[in-house]
Amino acid sequence: MKPNPALGPHHNIRGASNFSTLCVIVTGWVVLTGLLRVLPVYLEHRTIVSAMQSVAADYIPGQDHSADVREALRKAWSVNRIAQADVSEVAIDRRRSGVILTLKYQTVFPLIGPIQGVWDFGTVEVDGR
Repeated sequence: MKPNPALGPHHNIRGASNFSTLCVIVTGWVVLTGLLRVLPVYLEHRTIVSAMQSVAADYIPGQDHSADVREALRKAWSVNRIAQADVSEVAIDRRRSGVILTLKYQTVFPLIGPIQGVWDFGTVEVDGR
C-alpha cells in the first residue's frame, strides 16, 4: 500500500501509547478507590434513615416515652453497627398523632492516603405521624 501524499507521511500508529495507558489505569484506580471509600458511608446513612423510620412507625402515642424511643434507636443502631452518629444526637418531638425524629450530622472518612472526605448529610427528619 502506498502512502497518500495528501495525508502527509505515513506513521505506524497502532493505538494508545504507554503513557496514556498508564493515565487510564491510574485514573481508574483513583475512581475505584474513592468509590469503595464513599459507598460504605452512603450505605450506613441509608441504614440510619431506615432505622429511624422503623422506630417512628412503631411509636405508640401516649404510651411510649422519649426514653423508649432512644432505647429502640440504640438497639437498631447496635444491631446495624452504626458509627457515624450517636443516638443522643437525635431530637425527639412527641406529638399526639406520632413522633418526629430529627438528626443533623456529618461524617469524616478517609479517601486516599492523608486526604479525608467530609460528607454533610444535613438534617434528616423522619415524620412518624
